[in-house]
Amino acid sequence: MPNDEQDFDWSAVIARCLAYLCLKNSKYADAQLLEQAAFLERLGLPAGDRADVLGSSRDSLGVLARRAKKKNGGKKNGKGKRR
Repeated sequence: MPNDEQDFDWSAVIARCLAYLCLKNSKYADAQLLEQAAFLERLGLPAGDRADVLGSSRDSLGVLARRAKKKNGGKKNGKGKRR
């Protein structure tokens, strides 16, 4: 039993390790970064942990997601260039 001073919640570490193993043994192992992030999101990992598992940052995953959304059309909110 660990002392009160040395208590550490290992469940988050174990969850990240299991998510990494699931990713590497899935069909998404050789997929693009955004597809891998979506897979990890479906596993229930928070955004920061997804970025850590993928060796990226939370901000860069957000930028990739915005670019992909913009490339596919995204939402048209009427704030386009007006003449």
